Amino acid sequence: MAGASNEKRPLNTNDMQEKLKGDSFPETWDEFLDDDIRAFFDEAIEQTGRSKADVIRRANIPRTFGYQLMDGKRHGKRDYYLALALAMSLDLTAAQRMLAVTHSGALHALIKRDAAIIFAINHGYSIEKAYDFMCELELPPLDTGLEDEK
Repeated sequence: MAGASNEKRPLNTNDMQEKLKGDSFPETWDEFLDDDIRAFFDEAIEQTGRSKADVIRRANIPRTFGYQLMDGKRHGKRDYYLALALAMSLDLTAAQRMLAVTHSGALHALIKRDAAIIFAINHGYSIEKAYDFMCELELPPLDTGLEDEK
């Protein structure tokens, strides 16, 4: 397409919700989230400056499975993606976008366990610190699947 720009403007859920109340559906897909899991993770990894191997190690997820999740070849439990979000130090907006792209369900601030995860993300907790924090609150910690590896 001549004159088309590769630059995407920031997506805004509230703006889209208002547009969807209108009489017509948006004519292009430009205003929607790209649901390519691999593209999301490639961009997120690039922005963090970390390698995939480092992120997977920090997330405490089995190595091969972590690569498959990030490549979109396998779909994991929501907790795996949340562990990756903590390992990449994503902010809450990016973490919620990752959950949307992976069809894993958004975090909800009024659900106790989700609220603890939101707090951990907002405060830049590592997976280990988030684990301890959730245990202190007597909430189930994130499951990274390592128990299944045995």
